[in-house]
Amino acid sequence: MGYLIGGSEEGPEQEIVASKDNPYAKLSDVQLKRLHEQTIKDITKYNNFQMAKKIALNSAYGAVGNQYFRYYKLANAEAITLSGQVSIRWIENKVNGYLNKLLKTDEVDYVVASDTDSIYINFGPIVDQFFSHKVDDKAKVVTILDQICQDKLEPFIEKSYEELASYVNAYDQKMQMKRENIADRGIWTAKKRYILNVWDSEGVRYEEPKLKIMGIEAVKSSTPAPCRTMIKDALKLMMNGTEDEVIEFIDNSRSQFMKLPPEDIAFPRTVSNVNKYKAHSTIYAKGTPIHSRGALLFNHYIKERKLDNKYSLINNGEKIKFCYLKKANPIRENVISFISDFPKELGLDRYIDYDLQFEKAFLEPVKVILDSIGWNVAKTVNLELFFG
Repeated sequence: MGYLIGGSEEGPEQEIVASKDNPYAKLSDVQLKRLHEQTIKDITKYNNFQMAKKIALNSAYGAVGNQYFRYYKLANAEAITLSGQVSIRWIENKVNGYLNKLLKTDEVDYVVASDTDSIYINFGPIVDQFFSHKVDDKAKVVTILDQICQDKLEPFIEKSYEELASYVNAYDQKMQMKRENIADRGIWTAKKRYILNVWDSEGVRYEEPKLKIMGIEAVKSSTPAPCRTMIKDALKLMMNGTEDEVIEFIDNSRSQFMKLPPEDIAFPRTVSNVNKYKAHSTIYAKGTPIHSRGALLFNHYIKERKLDNKYSLINNGEKIKFCYLKKANPIRENVISFISDFPKELGLDRYIDYDLQFEKAFLEPVKVILDSIGWNVAKTVNLELFFG
């Protein structure tokens, strides 16, 4: 898919790769451990600093756009968002023009994606045109691209933003962009939803690529933990394997999923106001969210079976889990929620819809990503193969 240069707010966990040029290679294990511990503390400290400033600035923007704020002015709030849009579009156009001139192409869009404060550039054509003899050596290609970013691209971006500052008569030029990630593959399913196969993150080189995942179900807490692991493994195969390998992995994951206990495959949620949806005649009111409906059903049948001495009733703000049920079950409902242990005394464990759970927790998020690259979730048989 080529090489992508880009960056955004968060990157993958970093590690130091030992090499002859590595200044840490001569340190003892004890020294390395101390250095690692201190580095983790420093990372946490400075990340807290930048997050505090980020939250304060975001809050200031929100306040300026709030009509009840003493210094409210809608024009200023709009100016903040419009300035960000102009800045990122300006640099997107400048970089596209720069690479078109370098590669002697006409109006090719080398910026494959952009975000609030970042752009993602396709450097594949540069690698193919100038470094095709090194394309199989990932480390060398990444080193070359890193050097290009430092020596050529970053100074060009700095100069471009100086031009923008002059154009809009800015008081001072404060815009800066630094290279964050170098990846050999990337998949976008929608805006702010992507996966990158990262070889270098902010100058930290990896022996094996690490996935950077943004906005995908694999990193969402609402996805069952085993499925998050399975999705991440599937993403690694998409980046470094074949379609057949992914299909085989999906089949194996399905088999493993069917053997898991209800507690592991259930969807985690927080129930905010369970009593709001309570109804005396029908247990729950019309339009009740599915996890709240499951919570009300749980409370009803636990009390009816006099099991409330073993299972705590679900209250507002409780962290719960819920499972889909096959409709032909003793309570004639399609869902049941619980806190930690599945209430087997209700006789519902054999009615859990494992197929639907697997489809919603694993298959649907994986299919969205596979569809974006034209791969299937199962083997397909066309008529030519069928008839020989």
